[in-house]
Amino acid sequence: MSWRPAVRVALLACLTGSAACSIPLEATESGSMNACDSSNECGPGATCADVGGQRACVSTSAHLDGLILEVRPRASRALSAEVSHLLDLDVGSGFPPHDAAGQVRFLDLGIPAPARVNATVRLGGVYCGGFAGTQFPVRVEFRRVAPVLGLPAQSYATASEPDVEPDAAVDQEPESTIGQKFQAAIPTGDYHIYLVPQPYLDCSDDVPPPILLPNQPIPEQWNLGINADEPAVLQGSLQVPQGVRVDGWKLDLVDPLTGSVISQVDVLAQGEPPEPGTPTQVEFSVKYYSVKFYWADKEKSPLVRLRPKDGDPRPTVYWELAGIALQGSTGNLNLSLLQVDAAARRVEGQTVDAKGNPVLSAVRIQSANIDRAPTAAYKLDTETDANGLFRADLPPGEYVIFARPINDTTKATARQSLKFPAGDDCFCGQSVLIPEAGTLRGRVQGPLGELMDGATVLAVPSVGEVTPYLGQVLTPEPLPPRQASGVLRKGSFSLGADPGEFDFSVRPRPGSTYPWLVRPRLAVSATDAAVTELDLAVPYPAVLQGGVRDESGAPLGDAAVVAWLPVESKTAQGPVRAVIQIGETRSNPDGSYVLPLPPSTSR
Repeated sequence: MSWRPAVRVALLACLTGSAACSIPLEATESGSMNACDSSNECGPGATCADVGGQRACVSTSAHLDGLILEVRPRASRALSAEVSHLLDLDVGSGFPPHDAAGQVRFLDLGIPAPARVNATVRLGGVYCGGFAGTQFPVRVEFRRVAPVLGLPAQSYATASEPDVEPDAAVDQEPESTIGQKFQAAIPTGDYHIYLVPQPYLDCSDDVPPPILLPNQPIPEQWNLGINADEPAVLQGSLQVPQGVRVDGWKLDLVDPLTGSVISQVDVLAQGEPPEPGTPTQVEFSVKYYSVKFYWADKEKSPLVRLRPKDGDPRPTVYWELAGIALQGSTGNLNLSLLQVDAAARRVEGQTVDAKGNPVLSAVRIQSANIDRAPTAAYKLDTETDANGLFRADLPPGEYVIFARPINDTTKATARQSLKFPAGDDCFCGQSVLIPEAGTLRGRVQGPLGELMDGATVLAVPSVGEVTPYLGQVLTPEPLPPRQASGVLRKGSFSLGADPGEFDFSVRPRPGSTYPWLVRPRLAVSATDAAVTELDLAVPYPAVLQGGVRDESGAPLGDAAVVAWLPVESKTAQGPVRAVIQIGETRSNPDGSYVLPLPPSTSR
């Protein structure tokens, strides 16, 4: 038999022991276990093999091309998060398509030595009337560029310290500072490096602008010198419609791909009131702005961004710098808000179900097109009251309303278009219909038809393509469906699910020697109360086992070992190649690990 209830061992131990024997509650929970004494118990396509010192049924076939392993040692006191190591191993080739002895591979995982980064920073310019750019400390962030879509985001941060003349005394005056320097020990790979100067002494209003160095490959030893001349200056005038107040609005420049700020931030002031006798028919006023910035990536034009202050119901406006800085000049640029002069209009609506009952919901209202302003964007996140009512003041235009029920998995996320012209009255009475959630349900058997029990069932939203920053803010993107989870009971599960695509997995309990069952990009229909039925079978595993060692070669216990596998799917934007997680375990105190994997994934 390959299925054995976990409670059996505990019960036998109590029957042969004292009357005071007790069984921990978690030990009494039954669960499916993969164990065998001979290959006859495993059925066709499998054999009985040694797995982590015990006998278990394993698959004799495997298709795991492109398998990626990630090792994450437990976070130390020095680091607030686990460090992610992507191992450069062609692991998938270690599993041949067929092996009658069983798909068990021994693989020791060594954490590679980190990349040693030694960097100096020399910032040009003078700030606050007398401080050199070299005197300002810098916060440095390394943002990993994932080699394939779907791997988790990872970033590391450090701070600079003054870099002084070699012969300068420790207590010498600040004039001896020739710049900043920093060190970092991080996994090798490609990173966006983001440097943000910090205030120095009492200089906080005129700090050097941030610098973004995109797509930097970092080898094992990297000596980096960042030498920035005096920053460029973006300055000019802003035409403001009569009656519109822009005090507190913020103007800056952002990177077009990531949205990272790459300039100082200018907070606009309203300015002096008009002189007595000024003609009242003047249609606009003029405000002036000035920000310093670094433009490191000349192949991509930064975006000039003008944001209203919090609570002001007007859109954020963007200009592409290359489109307004003729012949590269960034001085005396004239920007205009005259195209967004229409006053906001009150919009009121209610989220209700098919029977007209109110549904408490989180609501996002995002512009699809602001009247006369194609590069303006507005987004508002709010919540309804207990009666499903929401209110918003919005610039006239076209919008998409997303409504997500709060604490109610029986209802699904709704999407509804909204279009209205300018007007002084309320655009009221808008109803957003909240549909019934879909149902993702099914039955899960073991390899020999036995009902699986106790496994976690998880539906995680599938990842889509990475959209550049400007596309994110100008085009309403659907909210990802909510993650859904449950537990197998007598082989069955039933989950409420939003419409969309999920990476679906059945995850047997750790130590069961069963692999995850994985279905990538499982679609849940947008039809109201759609039911998706699944009839699934957990396979016998292909197994990786061995030891995990740190960079010195010492055993590394309590480290997460995570397996990822590439998948491909067609989307509206074209084919998407990404990875999904297909297994995870933690190493034992002696560094040993056993990682059961599904021998393949099915669509």
